[in-house]
Amino acid sequence: MASLRVRYAGADLGGSMPIDSTALREAQIFGRNRFARDHRMVAEVLAGLTDPALILAEGAVARSGARLTAFVKRVLASDPKGSFIVAGSGGCPALSIGETTRLRVAARPINPWALFERVRTVFVDDWASAAEARLAGCAVARPGDDASSLTAADLVALCYGAGVHYFDPWTRAPIAPAECLARVAWLRDRFCDNDRRTVFVGISRWKRPALDAFLVGPEGAPVHTMTADDAVAKARRHGAQVRVWATRMPERLEPLCAGAGVPLARIEDGFLRSVGLGAGLAPGASIVIDDLGIYYDPRTENRLAVILRTATFSADLLARAKALRDLVVARRLTKYNVGLSDQSGPWPKDRRIVLVPGQVEDDASVRHGSPVVRSNRALLQAARARHPDAFLLYKPHPDVEAGFRTGAIPETEALTLADRIVGGLSIVDLLDRVDHVETMTSLAGFEALIRGRSVAVHGRPFYAGWGLTEDLAPGADRGRRLALDELVAAALLLYPRYLDPVALKPCSAEQLLDRLSAARDAVGPSRLALSPMAILTMRARYWVVNPIVRRLRAKRGIERFRDQRR
Repeated sequence: MASLRVRYAGADLGGSMPIDSTALREAQIFGRNRFARDHRMVAEVLAGLTDPALILAEGAVARSGARLTAFVKRVLASDPKGSFIVAGSGGCPALSIGETTRLRVAARPINPWALFERVRTVFVDDWASAAEARLAGCAVARPGDDASSLTAADLVALCYGAGVHYFDPWTRAPIAPAECLARVAWLRDRFCDNDRRTVFVGISRWKRPALDAFLVGPEGAPVHTMTADDAVAKARRHGAQVRVWATRMPERLEPLCAGAGVPLARIEDGFLRSVGLGAGLAPGASIVIDDLGIYYDPRTENRLAVILRTATFSADLLARAKALRDLVVARRLTKYNVGLSDQSGPWPKDRRIVLVPGQVEDDASVRHGSPVVRSNRALLQAARARHPDAFLLYKPHPDVEAGFRTGAIPETEALTLADRIVGGLSIVDLLDRVDHVETMTSLAGFEALIRGRSVAVHGRPFYAGWGLTEDLAPGADRGRRLALDELVAAALLLYPRYLDPVALKPCSAEQLLDRLSAARDAVGPSRLALSPMAILTMRARYWVVNPIVRRLRAKRGIERFRDQRR
């Protein structure tokens, strides 16, 4: 995560106003905001000290061990009998001071707001660092400089007023102070949410930068390993949690984590992901982290199913879900945002148009979630049998069409069942023109639902069984009926996390839509958002390089994964 500052010095943009003091006090942001939310560290720092004062290590004094040491010595000399804490939002460097009985140094970053109500006085080296302490009601002092006449408003104006300008942390566009305060506070909270360090296992190198940005936190950046034993050992060493790509989980990882008491969760792409395919190494901008199972495997419980089955959806959340759904539809966005517009001419107006989206046949969602219809050929046959008079469109999965994955049907054979093959076309363009979607477990079914199309489901995807789809698989009913925006709220707001792929900072779903729209428009329509040479390279990677890499890993003792899907 990049530096999270409340204020940014910049060119004169027409002046700025001081930040609102009440909002600043309520938000309790400070400096770079890279500290833990947990106040146990505060108790540890205060333990054994009687009526301590705080020596605030902020700004230039915090960046120089020699300068901080000199500042601390001046404070100690001003009160020979007092006890003191040295702390700051960025942590403190080592101090060359022999005094130990009445001095405690917090080496790690700590939120000064958590200390203000527990100390008698706050000593600062620069009055520009005193605003928050005075807002919290503390006495503020600077050795050798009497500025008792400075009010809290004076200090806020000194720190946040003239010459200070405010920028959006994601886009760097100028914004009002109140907006900047709210956005930095939101980012601070996302950073604090990652309160345990993360150990990843088996993550491909090209995925690591984005995943690291999702899960960096107060305990540091994630650690990467390639075996279950290493992952559990490092998790125990760091007091960390283990995260693994759901389809690449080593077979022994779950029992090892359970035996060691190490938290384990699976990771997968979210439902608004990128411009380009994961198979084409396009980094994902959304993930789901599931501590129970994973959404595409109905054999076990998963966090999305729990949300859908038990959540109470507030009016505000549903309003946001509807607005997000409308925005996704208006901007014509999908999970991968690839495909061409249809140039094949008019479709029949006197026949029902049914879309059959193909899938990767060895995907876990098909193997475990579609008990009867389990291949693209069988799906086409079932769709034709159910809709004998319809105009049937078959859309091969992009990964299959590119030759990356299994599930291809020869064109001549597919055309004995389908009226037209629409490979390479945008799923949005197709959904705009069809009446109905027939699928196993494809996300195209969910994308069709949010666009008002009817959907029949032969498997048990996350969106089936809630009364929104025609459910054809045995045991699909979930025992609860949901409105469409309740489904959207769970799948697009409560379950995933989002990342701005440009700024590499956590962001909201709405912010990601802006980035996806801009990236798609910049690339322009394409079958796969890949050049012909890139497609050939990726085919070589999947069918030649990957098997060699797996054999080499096996020789090095890197265990095989449960499901070699990616």
